[in-house]
Amino acid sequence: MKKKVEPDPTHCFDGFEQKLKNKEKIMTQPKRKKDERAELVKLFRTVLPGDFVKVLESGIQSIIDAELTARLGAEPYQRVESRTNYRNGYRERKEPLSTGLGPISVSIPKLRSGSFYPSILEQYQRVDRALISIISEAYFAGVSTRKMNKLFIDLGLENIDRSFVSRCATQIDKEVEIWKNRQLDSRYAYIWLDAIYTKIRTEGRVNSTAVLIAIGVREDGHRDVLGLHLGNRESYYNWKDFLQSLKARGLERSELWISDEHDGLIKSIEECFPGQLRQRCIVHWMRNAQSKVSKTDLLWLLPLIKDLVGSRTKESFELAWKELNRAAQSKGKDNLLDWLDSTYHEISVYLDFPAAHWSRIKCTNSLERLNEELRRREKCIRIFPDEKSCLRLFGAILQGYSEDWISGKLYLSEPMERIIDTMKKPIPFEATRDGLEPCLSRLRLLRRATARRSKVDYL
Repeated sequence: MKKKVEPDPTHCFDGFEQKLKNKEKIMTQPKRKKDERAELVKLFRTVLPGDFVKVLESGIQSIIDAELTARLGAEPYQRVESRTNYRNGYRERKEPLSTGLGPISVSIPKLRSGSFYPSILEQYQRVDRALISIISEAYFAGVSTRKMNKLFIDLGLENIDRSFVSRCATQIDKEVEIWKNRQLDSRYAYIWLDAIYTKIRTEGRVNSTAVLIAIGVREDGHRDVLGLHLGNRESYYNWKDFLQSLKARGLERSELWISDEHDGLIKSIEECFPGQLRQRCIVHWMRNAQSKVSKTDLLWLLPLIKDLVGSRTKESFELAWKELNRAAQSKGKDNLLDWLDSTYHEISVYLDFPAAHWSRIKCTNSLERLNEELRRREKCIRIFPDEKSCLRLFGAILQGYSEDWISGKLYLSEPMERIIDTMKKPIPFEATRDGLEPCLSRLRLLRRATARRSKVDYL
């Protein structure tokens, strides 16, 4: 039989003495570094900011002098054999050194022979370049000047002078100018052309200025912003200058030009790139069709136009075109009929291209979306002080989109090489409705001239 063990009454005090020792150890330990940092921050807040600027100035100047001494191998006025050069006074830095505490004046030592530039100032230059990059990105994103000033204050840079802002603008101008004058590809599958208007102050007056823009799809399937051009208005001469600049940068051909029905634009394309196909924006065409009839006629016209624009096959497009012409003839809309005949070949060019691309190439919506983005950024400025500032903002935005498009996913899934190869092949003439369409168009005009009110079915 096992002996019964009596419970120890002191068992509850096991470990108590060790806990007391640990507590005494903690109480006797010095304060942690966190508390020391808190005390240091508290001390800094009690010192005037001007004192910190003076301390920082003297500290940076001491670092510069120490670096010069190490390079020369001798202290000032010290005569030793290791000396490699001699001091020759100081020169003031052209621009104050920008810091979080404010601008700092720094003196740069001069030498009797050669030059010397402190490495610590080169580090600050790298900081300046980084800050310029940040400001540029904020500028491209459409951040207003007021919000940017608030950003400076939050960063402790409320004392930034005008020269720094000028350096930021100069850096952006250089990058935009290089991008505007870059070499283009010789061939593009598709090119869209359009213009937006913005307000620019010129000689004390606010004028509405046209900004001409061109985007294209390269042979590898990626989109690219080809360029922009400022003009007093959207005229033939401005469009011609713009297209000639694209031609001078290497552009030779586009398989299809997509644009609205601007007379100056059409004429400039025909002169600069003769014999190349052009597609009229079908969305603009739809709006123009609505202006040819009264508001009451829109009840029957709009459904027919929507069926035509939304056609997914060439056969459905032809059927919708027949129905539209039959309806116009039955309603006695001779002006609308004549206008439809004159515009058929302008809006149906896209039907000869791959059906997968129709939604992209039958209108200028791809470029209109980009114009809306420019409008959104423009609201922050409202009126540009000069043309240079307009080119800076719009050029920087378009440059950013161009780089994103080229490095991003394909805009059109089907390879452009195969499309361009098929477009190079001659299309055989076939005695079909498609091949005889120009003759049929003339026959329609003759029929309506001789029997305007006949009930004969429309060809």
